[in-house]
Amino acid sequence: MADSLHRLNSSSSDPNFKLSCDILLSKAVRHDQSSIDSILAHDNPEEPTIVLPDGQIYFWYLAIGSMNNPVSLHLRDLHPIISYPARCLKYRIVFRAPGGMADLEPLEEAEFDGVVHLLNEEQMTRLDKMEMVYKRIRVPVIDYQNKSHIVYAYKMDITQAPEGLPTERYLDIIVKGCEHYGVRPDYVNRLRQEQPVIPRKQPHMYQSFPDLPSDVYYTPEELARHNGNDPELPLWICVNGKILEYAGLPSSEDPDYESQKRFYSFVQTQFGGREIDYGLSKALYEPYYKVPLHENDLSDEHRAMIEDHYFTMQFRNNQKNYWKPIGRLRRSDNTANSSS
Repeated sequence: MADSLHRLNSSSSDPNFKLSCDILLSKAVRHDQSSIDSILAHDNPEEPTIVLPDGQIYFWYLAIGSMNNPVSLHLRDLHPIISYPARCLKYRIVFRAPGGMADLEPLEEAEFDGVVHLLNEEQMTRLDKMEMVYKRIRVPVIDYQNKSHIVYAYKMDITQAPEGLPTERYLDIIVKGCEHYGVRPDYVNRLRQEQPVIPRKQPHMYQSFPDLPSDVYYTPEELARHNGNDPELPLWICVNGKILEYAGLPSSEDPDYESQKRFYSFVQTQFGGREIDYGLSKALYEPYYKVPLHENDLSDEHRAMIEDHYFTMQFRNNQKNYWKPIGRLRRSDNTANSSS
């Protein structure tokens, strides 16, 4: 029987990825070679860090997923001093369910290709916080000039997570990043041709939040008051012009309590009382769309994709949903953000 699993089609997103790179990378501040050389003069291939005489610390970091893409890095305010392609030895890449995110799995005879970045201490500290479900480990790499180095990589800090398929969006980010940084074409082609993916949804397949009141509108000022700081007011966020109200944390005995507590803290801090489309467009970078430069730079279709992703995440596998659609956001010109 022929393999009927879907494979990556990256050509449809090539134009907007190139446009995004041109926009963002034209603004990037490049390090001068003398500064780079002064840092590398203290490099030890047996260590994943470079410690300068003045105490500054730099970290060699092997990206295995979206962080090998220059746009993803820029959107997270990560700006490597240098980057280069390399092979990682004695590990293989796997994708873990339910989200299909990349992970490392030890395997003596295996190897894979990725991109090594050199980051300063402040950026590495922020990256540690971003990679909440991962732990940092040391791994051996060999660059394309056959020079070896010990570097840091991130491995999922969970046990017995089954393998799953990556989304087409996620693999597209990885493949485009590999190509940008010069990873071997034969490795990139294997990812493109052999790795099954969950197909991209077409715009007509995007889902919207159900049971949204048709005639209830709130002002930006009302949204802002529900930022989670007032214990008397429930937390609100706005996705694609639709306001969602948080139902509240479950009891401390509930199996969901700890995960919901962490999620609530993250959402309240990052998005409480605000529109989240622009922020999510950076966290959920989709090469198919031009990266937006500000809130009003998002297309209606891009906003619909973000709503679909948030809807899918909240209603996955019929799990308990903690968000209730309560109305729409009314703009200052008395028009709603979304009419869908």
